[in-house]
Order: sequence, then structure tokens, then C-alpha cells
Amino acid sequence: MLLSLVPGWGHVYWGREALGIGIFSAAALVGFGFLNTWLVYQGPGKTTMVWVFGVVFCLVMAANWIDIFLRTDPARVGEDDRRRKLCIQRGTAAYLQGDLDVALGEFKECLKIEPNCPEALFRIGVLAARQGDIEIARTGLRRALRYDVGGKWTWEIEREFIRLDAEMPASAENGHDDRENEEPREEALDEGSPEREEEAEHASA
Repeated sequence: MLLSLVPGWGHVYWGREALGIGIFSAAALVGFGFLNTWLVYQGPGKTTMVWVFGVVFCLVMAANWIDIFLRTDPARVGEDDRRRKLCIQRGTAAYLQGDLDVALGEFKECLKIEPNCPEALFRIGVLAARQGDIEIARTGLRRALRYDVGGKWTWEIEREFIRLDAEMPASAENGHDDRENEEPREEALDEGSPEREEEAEHASA
């Protein structure tokens, strides 16, 4: 609540970065208009414009505080926590059953409830790694590590990073071996081609 004295900061802390930045930008823009009209502008309608900007600024600040108050209400926090745990349970069960699409949907639903949930971010990273999307896997794991303030998931996140780093050279080496194996195979196929047979006949003649 104290962070909400600066418009939008409370939302950023709560994990709603886009909303917080939007509120901060709106408050800054309206505040600048108010100060500019009050202190600099000397044209007609100055009083009206000052009142308009002042009222709009107060409305933005009121909306900021009311929204943060509702989001931090103990009843709502408890309900959000219950829904978050349910999404994690469903997503984990779907993952263990091999239904990766359902699992991903549940983990993303969890992030809608708590955008900075380290467990959901970690599981999305693991799921992406299993699907072969290394960049999304690393992004999810980095975000999980950033928001894992208590260090509950740090060991597992770092272990997953080590596994990804170990798999990358192996996959690159396999790709190199495949390219090397393709050339002899092409030469072997060329040996039985009509051109090769014609050359062999000329040589025997």
C-alpha cells in the first residue's frame, strides 16, 4: 500500500507491470498538464483547465488506490491463492499424463492470477524444454529465478539450466555428425547412377 503513494508502483510490485506503467504514465501526463496550466499557461480558460486537470489527476490517484486496496483484500488474496494452487495441481497432473497443451494452459492461467509465480514460471520453462523450445525455456527459468525471493525453487531452476547447457553441445554435435554422414551417403548413391555406369562402360571398352 505504501508503494501506491507513487501511482502505479504498487501494481508493478504486485506483478502487474503493464497496468502499473499505464497508471504511472497517465498520472504523470495529467500532473504535468495541471502544473503547466497552473504555473505557465496564461491564456483564456485557465481556471477551467486547472480544475479539469486537477479533477482528472485525483480520479487517477483514487482509481490507483482503490484497485490496490481491492487486490490486497485478505479474502481476495486467499481466493487467488486457492485458484493458483488448483491450476498448479491440474497443470502438473496433465504434464505427468503427457498432455502438454493442457498443462501449459493451466500454468498460463496461474500466471493470470499471479504473474510472478515462480513455480508456474519454472514449470513452463521445463515444459518448453521438453518441447524443444530452448529460448522460451530459458526465459521462463530466468523469470522464475528472478521472482523466487524465498529461494524455494532456486536449486531446481539451476539444475534445469545445467541440463539445458549439457543438451545443447550434444545436439550440436549430433547435427554435425548427421551432416558428415550425408556426404558419403550421397557419394554412394551417385556410384549407381546412370552417369557412373556409362563411365564404367567406356573404361572397360
